[in-house]
Amino acid sequence: MRSAGSPARLFRKQAATAQSEGRFRDAAALYVEALRIEPGKGPVHVQAGHMFKEAGEFALAEHHYQLAVELMPDDADLALQLGHFHKTTGQLAEAHAAYMRAAALAPDWSEPRKELDTMRAAGWSGGDTPAVITPTYDPFAIDPDRAPFDPKLALSYGRMAPEQLPRPVQQMVRRSEPSLNIVQFGVHLNTFWGMKRAARGVEAIRGFCISIEPLLEVTALVNGLVVHRGAMKGPYELEYEPDRQRIHKYVFNIWYDFSNFAPGLYTLELRFRDGQHKVRTLHEDFVVEPALFEEEHPASDAIVNLVPGDPRSIEEQINGRPSAVHEAERPNMLPEIRSILVMRADQLGDLVASIPGILRLRELFPGAKLIGVFSPANVDLARSLGVFDDLIVIDFRESMELRTRTLSWEEQEALRDRLAPYAFDIAIDLSQSLMSRSLLALSGAPFLYGFKDPNWPRLSASVDDAYFDPKNRREIASHSTRIVTMIDRLAALLKSSARVIRRDDLSRARLRAFGIADADRYAVLHTGARIIFSRWTHYAGLAERLHRDTDLKIVIFTDRADWRDALPADIAASDRFVIIDRQLPFDDFDAMLSFCAVYVGNDSGPKHLASLRGVPVVSIHSARINWSEWGQEHTGAVITRKLPCAGCSIYHDVDDCGKDFVCVTAITLDDVYAVVRRYV
Repeated sequence: MRSAGSPARLFRKQAATAQSEGRFRDAAALYVEALRIEPGKGPVHVQAGHMFKEAGEFALAEHHYQLAVELMPDDADLALQLGHFHKTTGQLAEAHAAYMRAAALAPDWSEPRKELDTMRAAGWSGGDTPAVITPTYDPFAIDPDRAPFDPKLALSYGRMAPEQLPRPVQQMVRRSEPSLNIVQFGVHLNTFWGMKRAARGVEAIRGFCISIEPLLEVTALVNGLVVHRGAMKGPYELEYEPDRQRIHKYVFNIWYDFSNFAPGLYTLELRFRDGQHKVRTLHEDFVVEPALFEEEHPASDAIVNLVPGDPRSIEEQINGRPSAVHEAERPNMLPEIRSILVMRADQLGDLVASIPGILRLRELFPGAKLIGVFSPANVDLARSLGVFDDLIVIDFRESMELRTRTLSWEEQEALRDRLAPYAFDIAIDLSQSLMSRSLLALSGAPFLYGFKDPNWPRLSASVDDAYFDPKNRREIASHSTRIVTMIDRLAALLKSSARVIRRDDLSRARLRAFGIADADRYAVLHTGARIIFSRWTHYAGLAERLHRDTDLKIVIFTDRADWRDALPADIAASDRFVIIDRQLPFDDFDAMLSFCAVYVGNDSGPKHLASLRGVPVVSIHSARINWSEWGQEHTGAVITRKLPCAGCSIYHDVDDCGKDFVCVTAITLDDVYAVVRRYV
């Protein structure tokens, strides 16, 4: 008679046959039948687990693996197999733990260590936080396509600034290809024809061409009419081009008055002729809008109006104008505020969140009329606040199909007509949503304000605040906080917070070492600037005039040791000149500026320091950035040129101007001296 174990052996044999034939589910069932007869067989549980795993029955597989572990707790191979199972099912932490146990049970066995190394190479940290290290080499100095993956170095990128590491200039080298480029022409606005460049009066069409053939001439046409023909500027070397003889840069800067074109859609064509009389063309649609006027925007140097009937060229007219002189002490950026439109044409909860901002607005402008534009959903709440002088209700309906709110043409006309009598000075949209932003245009207000909307760039000022959730990068500041922040920023525009700060710890005694006695009055001329092309070139003439017409001593800061050679010999020998061609200790420099009668300098840091100390400052400001942003704020005056290309932002590529930096070179000695004489 056979032993009781025989049926179990028969089931195991049948299971092995099914396994070899790829019938994993049948094999698993047969192993289970064997285990019913002999439940304490650990290796059979392992085989059942394998078969259930192959059949995709992971829960049953894990059950049998765990029963095997209970029966064979110190089996290294079982720990390894359990690691394989967990890795297959995506349970990486469990897989890592199983491999670690296998390695501990069999220290000389390489197999579990290979699995651990594979997981680490794939980036798995095994539950341990990798140390954050500082890069010990320049990651930009290697080829990123062949760079070995270093997870520790990669992690440091989120907590370091690898972009700022020094790197070889050779990495900037790149082969240039021919191209035609417009870098400045009007402003991008949303128009009837979509987002287009808009020309409003006198504009600069500025750009560059990269060409192998020399480019000689540029012709500009508007709808086929020639409006300009002139020479190209160049050739200029391309700084990072490996073969600088092969290809060059050519620059154009065309000034043209579009006021004689009716508002509408036009096509600009630029034709570039080379030395072989071949022509390349560049086309761009743009929109002509009504011109802006200098008297309405006196702080803008980019707005230039020509005198009708003047026969001179546009360059002669603009360059022949006197330089502009702006008082450094800013008036309020906003006009006198008598009437304010406040729009919140959405839901009840939106208005609830806006109440702190509305109350703050009333505090800022207690004497102004506050007119609200609201939806039927929130107008009753607005009325209950008791802060509005009048309320206007609009049915700004939300269309789920169009995914926006809509207001018909007739309703817009009616709203515009109703708003006109209020003569608003400011119109504010409190909504963060972009749906209502364009309704501000119906207000007729000269100053439009709201949250930033890249699709409606007609706001006079905007807010783009955000307090980010660290995970999803969405806003986490409450909406009421954002509205108050928006209104407080409006308050900051009312009056500058800049003020004069004098140092009590500085004494004129510091100046004696430079030949300036306690009773001496002196002027400081600072000739330097970090941006070379923004340096004015007539300081020697200014020094000569001050020496001739005043009794001031004249302190000249310069980076040229031969600066005295630029003066007439008799003046250069005068003891009223102090020339400093080295960097002073800060306190000495601060004292030199703090006690002078007048400071004259370029757009650079020392002018701001002198103004901070309360001395009269005459600064000579290039048009690359707006004087109203970076002119000194406290004292004196800022001298500029009004040009259509003002705001070019040229910095590194100094050959991009196309007008030889006339914004600085056309500021005359007479222009500057007349302003300096105000203070001496």
